Amino acid sequence: MSTHDHSRSSGFCLVLKTEVGMSLAEHLKACIKTEGPLPLELFLEKVMTTTQDSYYAEANRFGKGGDFITAPEISQLFGEILAAFQAWLWELSGSPDANEMIIFEAGPGRGTLFEDMHRSWRQICPQMAAAPVTFLETSPYLRSVLTSRFSGLDIHLAKTADNLPEVPLFGVANEFFDALAIRQAIKRDQGWVWRAIGLDVDQFVFCDGPALHPDEMRQHKLAADAPADSVAEFSPASEAVLARLARHVARFGGGVLICDYGKSNRQDDSLQAVRAHKAVPILDMPGLSDISHLVDFAALARCAEAQGARLVGPVEQGRFLSELGIEKRAETLRRKDDPERDRALSAALDRLCAPQHMGGLFKVALLVPGGEGLPAGFASLRELDLQPNERRGG
Repeated sequence: MSTHDHSRSSGFCLVLKTEVGMSLAEHLKACIKTEGPLPLELFLEKVMTTTQDSYYAEANRFGKGGDFITAPEISQLFGEILAAFQAWLWELSGSPDANEMIIFEAGPGRGTLFEDMHRSWRQICPQMAAAPVTFLETSPYLRSVLTSRFSGLDIHLAKTADNLPEVPLFGVANEFFDALAIRQAIKRDQGWVWRAIGLDVDQFVFCDGPALHPDEMRQHKLAADAPADSVAEFSPASEAVLARLARHVARFGGGVLICDYGKSNRQDDSLQAVRAHKAVPILDMPGLSDISHLVDFAALARCAEAQGARLVGPVEQGRFLSELGIEKRAETLRRKDDPERDRALSAALDRLCAPQHMGGLFKVALLVPGGEGLPAGFASLRELDLQPNERRGG
């Protein structure tokens, strides 16, 4: 996306948003009618995060009563396994005292995952339980929920990953990167163009935006002879956050677990929208549906490497959890006198670990300082006979 197109539309729309009583859809349509098609990236930013009527600015979006269910809502087992992994990483990092590290979560939602992890740390790693916590969260509603829910802890709310304390960071980003805005380039007969959002009889539609400049073609390594209608995705927002965390981890130590929908390259159109647990058209009722995309782990790995850090993986979530003993942990929670509880536990395990469910759809990667070897949870990479840095294609 060319810089002048983005800034021109953005500046106009920010002024337009001040008009009283204008819905998000009306605001976006007015932008398009006055300024022309909106770059896809800008449209997604406004729909998901940056306006007062955007998706995550509203109340409950999670769980059975919301639009989607995340792994922590399925079972406490997910958070317990991640907490145990981070405790292992803490020990591997020299067991810093509570005041010599920070706990970090990007996109914590209502805090369900953190609560499960913190409960586990109170038992297995009191130092981590006592450490200050930074939540990367922009939603005013969710920031309020987190402040109230964890009022007894040393909680810091951040809108960016900048200016973090200069100490080891132990963090997690669960279903965070898939919600950040992306750009899409699409191949037409005349060359590659940026994808945009326009109007057709007052309905939102995808349309072609500006053509990519030659320097953009080189930057993104787009082939001039690619098949017609090929799509390539890029997420500058994701890469910016990853780069900032990678610089921190490379300099101060620690590690960040990333759990998300994922792929190993930038190819193909992966945008999807969900409302009330059902797939819906992406441009239908903007601000009322969860729009996400498959995370390009190869691009994140390149960002990490450029900052002197390393992204291990990704591996399938099911393999990661199984290797770390989620089934054994589940057995300790079973009760012979409570068959209903056992059935619910088995169903949760299936959803979290089965290849046809989240176990295969979700991927797990680990951001750590540069080094070699495969940590616990990532042994399945050996089956591919590939080191993580050899898998960064695309």
